[in-house]
Amino acid sequence: MLLNSASQQKSKLYSWGHWFGLTNMLAGLFLFFIYWFAQPLPATGLGVLYMVIYSIGHAGFLFFVGHLLLVFPFTMLNKPNWVKPWAAFVAALGLTLLFIDALVYSAYGYHINLLSVDYIQNDFQLLTQALPAGFKAALLLVFIAVFSVELVLANSLWRSLDKYRKWFLRSRVIPFVIVCFLMGHLAHIWADLTLYKPITRLDNQLPLSHPMTAKTILSQSGLVDLDEYKQKKQFSFDVSSFSLDVPNFQFSCFAPTKSLSIDVIYSTYLNAEQITSELESLNSKFTSTQHWAPLALDDSMFEIISGLPAIYNNSFAGSPNVLDSALLSTSTSLTFTNIPAATQKSLPEFEAGYRISDSQLNVSLYKIDNLSQLSELATGDDYKIIAVLPTNAQQYGQLLVLGDLVSLPDVTSNLDIMPTILEGWLSCSFPADYGKFGHNLFSVPVKANWLVSADAESIYVWHKGSTTKITGDAQMTSTQMLTQQTVEPPSNATLIRAIHFLKRNLVNK
Repeated sequence: MLLNSASQQKSKLYSWGHWFGLTNMLAGLFLFFIYWFAQPLPATGLGVLYMVIYSIGHAGFLFFVGHLLLVFPFTMLNKPNWVKPWAAFVAALGLTLLFIDALVYSAYGYHINLLSVDYIQNDFQLLTQALPAGFKAALLLVFIAVFSVELVLANSLWRSLDKYRKWFLRSRVIPFVIVCFLMGHLAHIWADLTLYKPITRLDNQLPLSHPMTAKTILSQSGLVDLDEYKQKKQFSFDVSSFSLDVPNFQFSCFAPTKSLSIDVIYSTYLNAEQITSELESLNSKFTSTQHWAPLALDDSMFEIISGLPAIYNNSFAGSPNVLDSALLSTSTSLTFTNIPAATQKSLPEFEAGYRISDSQLNVSLYKIDNLSQLSELATGDDYKIIAVLPTNAQQYGQLLVLGDLVSLPDVTSNLDIMPTILEGWLSCSFPADYGKFGHNLFSVPVKANWLVSADAESIYVWHKGSTTKITGDAQMTSTQMLTQQTVEPPSNATLIRAIHFLKRNLVNK
């Protein structure tokens, strides 16, 4: 029995939608070339073959799901004049977002997160910082151009559907894509079990790709020794395969009008809240907030003095000493008191320590076991920052600030202190791409989506009030800071962003 006209049109519309989605899959596959060359290619032929096969299968998966969720339901309306422009709009938007994501991945090593407004704003801001001012307008023009092409393609495919269908069937594109999809996933299962790095390091290469385990996140980061893991079944975190790249920026600073004291407090018997309450009672001018400092004492001191994560401590001594240069340029002296020997060993020489001037930066470490010891630390009219370290990695410390504040963020870290010294106290001006790890506490507070640090044994990521610890045996535990309860770890996207940020000053040797 012959189909009526409406049924024929609906059948044609269904068929048109499938082939339109497949055509856009081929267009998206070309954009995957950007991801391929965003990082060094796999070192083995098997890794390169996997990259090609998995990209073909993953492109088919992305565009099939996009068509199924966003276009196919509209084809049921049987309104070609509505469906074709809508499908062209969805395809243009998808390809434009894929292009933007490829640029973000090329620049920062992670993918945009469309489920978080904060992440979208942050990713776009980071991307546009390094590009010309007209980049936003250029993206709009790209979208309009792609939309125009998609409209032409949609109408052309509708008019010549039989010709397009015969070509796709003869070329056997669909079976080939399905085979690539299955082979890519089977190869990934094998690589994840054997920790075959040329494949596992590609886990995060494509958007909405494989969910990664803690083990594959660490192997992809490059911060672990895989040969040692295979022997001992335990990761060790180090940067021996990287060089520390701290650019020797040209910058200018102004001599401070007052001295600044950085006092770091730790205690065996008193918790951070007790110490903070006593300091605030002794001096009501202090402003305090929660301080995230999960590392051991000597590593925390390294982060405070260097402004770098503690995993850099064996590489920092030969790098440009930005703090010393800033102090010398403003004729400001420096004094260290009670700094641990392990921390001093990791630091370069400070020539400012041999100067005598009215303006001083004083960095001191104090062990406080009695509240009566705090009276001297609470006095004075100069600028002062007191970091009260927590007793363990799953608790907050406290940060107290005396100076010209707007307000403090909800949570600070050790890495915020160096930018505060340079930008807040010395008023140094740096290029926009200066790679700092923290924020100036004397400026408008910045809300952190996550914080990250690492030592030789573990990587720590703070996210939404919990600390996630990734240990040397690739185990991951998350603890809610206030309740000490075990919670679900953050998404892999957050962990990948944080770990990539941890590596921002590292380059391959």
